[in-house]
Amino acid sequence: SNGGHLFAAVHGNVIQIYSTVTFDNVTNLKGHNGKVRQLIWSPDDTRLFSCGMDGAVYEWEVA
Repeated sequence: SNGGHLFAAVHGNVIQIYSTVTFDNVTNLKGHNGKVRQLIWSPDDTRLFSCGMDGAVYEWEVA
């Protein structure tokens, strides 16, 4: 994230969100039918955008 308190990792079509403080898995985001290609955080870190090999673009609320 832009603020540095979260980071996102991708495993196939699942986006895993972790705390950079505790390294706990905060949540898993599922929705893509294919592999996730790219992630970008919103400037205020409340949303994460993802695009996948399936052509879909998702907006996830993470805060």
